[in-house]
Amino acid sequence: MILRNISIVLAASALSATAFNPTSLAARSMVKTPSHKTALFSSVAEAPNGTEKKVNGVNGANGANGEVNGGGSAFDGLVNKNQKGARQDMEERSERLSLDISKTQYTSLVKSPPDAYISFAEKGASNAHLPKRKIFHQSVLGGCYVGFGGLISLAIAGNLGGMAAANPGVAKMAFAALFPVNLLLIVSTSGQLFTGNSATVTAARYEGFVSNEDLWTNLAVSLAGNVVGCGLFAAAAMVAGIMNPGSSALAISTAVSKCSGGFIPTFTKAVMCNWMVSMAVFMATAANDLAGKMVGIWFAISTFVGIGLEHSIANLFILPLAMMLGAPVTLGAVIFKNLIPVLAGNFAAGALIVAASYSYQFGRLGGLRRALFADKLANIKKDLEKKRKNAEKELQGEIAQALS
Repeated sequence: MILRNISIVLAASALSATAFNPTSLAARSMVKTPSHKTALFSSVAEAPNGTEKKVNGVNGANGANGEVNGGGSAFDGLVNKNQKGARQDMEERSERLSLDISKTQYTSLVKSPPDAYISFAEKGASNAHLPKRKIFHQSVLGGCYVGFGGLISLAIAGNLGGMAAANPGVAKMAFAALFPVNLLLIVSTSGQLFTGNSATVTAARYEGFVSNEDLWTNLAVSLAGNVVGCGLFAAAAMVAGIMNPGSSALAISTAVSKCSGGFIPTFTKAVMCNWMVSMAVFMATAANDLAGKMVGIWFAISTFVGIGLEHSIANLFILPLAMMLGAPVTLGAVIFKNLIPVLAGNFAAGALIVAASYSYQFGRLGGLRRALFADKLANIKKDLEKKRKNAEKELQGEIAQALS
């Protein structure tokens, strides 16, 4: 009897949850956005025709505290927001709108490649449209997260002792297995790295979501924030006194190796590296749940780390750290023999191999008229403004009538 009652309660709870949240009628992301706007926007804008919606707690038909039937356009329900709030919802939930426009009904945890690319470009637009101080803030945090990934990798791989000496691949595998934690932290919190932005924001530029000024401003500010974040975290590691002899030796040998190559080999390794990093971001964008994002990130990042490729932001952490530990490298060698060719190669991979390639396949560069997507968003915003004004007038009239 007790089990039967429990099952009834659970079933009723599930039914009420479905009725309350219309987005449960269709597949949706299993991970909240960092700003936690999904439920607020989706529960109003995606309500099916015939679903009852509350509008400021006022009922035009049944009195002052009832509900208003929600037939008609999906945007009618947005009248309970002020003008600024509704505009923010439109901008911050562009990904949800893209799925609506494409009419895709997701029954799996992974977006289709075309929609994954559009979400990828929208991520770049979202990054670029933030105020400069917020881009810088998120980039400093991104640099620190890269530092966390580098530090745990050094701490484990640098202390394998005789096992690593007898089997060098073991140390590489340990480093490659641990380093990807940084990108999961960054993607999950909307952090920003120059390497990822070189692909996502450039894709947004190809699709017409941002201007040239937005693109170059974002890249400059995010790089500056990454430099600060990585440098501060390297200094914090020294202050904390956690660089033991094994970790220090690995950091120093890595720095010497990175500053010993020629321009062309280093540039080429940087191109291959950010190809993998950008694909990690692409696959994380395609996944709708946290586990899927982790899988997409882990394999791609582990690939470039295990091969020994060049990532500019990771180098901005490990090279200053090695210099603080007494590595026999000069600042000039760090800048001219590593950072300049690596930054150039990372940008080339993100902007050309990934962003331009998939824009050609799925977007405007391929002549597939993805410009219509931006036009539809603009038309939706105009329609929303018009409908909001009309709805506010009708609502005021109904309130006046109900109170009279």
